[in-house]
Amino acid sequence: MATNDFLAKAGTPVILGLSGSHSPIAAANFGTPGVALTLSSVANNAYQQSAKVDFGVAWNTEYEIIAALEFAATPTAGALCTLFYAPSNSGTAGTANVAGTSGADAAYTGYSSNAVTAIRHALIAGVHICTVQATANVQVSRLGILRPLTRYANFVFHNNSGAAMHSDMVEMSIAFLPIIYHPAA
Repeated sequence: MATNDFLAKAGTPVILGLSGSHSPIAAANFGTPGVALTLSSVANNAYQQSAKVDFGVAWNTEYEIIAALEFAATPTAGALCTLFYAPSNSGTAGTANVAGTSGADAAYTGYSSNAVTAIRHALIAGVHICTVQATANVQVSRLGILRPLTRYANFVFHNNSGAAMHSDMVEMSIAFLPIIYHPAA
């Protein structure tokens, strides 16, 4: 390799989910959740927001996003679940948030119960395309690559699968796997 080539390696992931109830199968285990995001029983066409994420003082420039999702009933094939990114320059939950996010793990309603239009002030982080597998099957997908603009962020999950999410969080999480570039040896 040339001296100006770069290689990529994985860093410490940031995991959204619930650590107390997280016990996934190996194929859906990307690490222990450290940031609260309750996806259990989120209804079809409902939104759920995460607690505020802190990517760290010197955050990585790119993160691969992987979701492990479980549905209570059969989702519609090809339906989309969207993850939105709401960057913030403050670590305080309710401060400097876009799209009316609260910075707390809670249902997302937007500014004044207008989630459908308010969420447009956030950025799309990635999309999960549903297959027709329901409970007992965990759908694992790569949603995309996130390039954080700020140290802090809120994430909003929109379930538009045609079915509610499973009633527990045992298998579910959303992982941000840092991609670290370093000079080739």
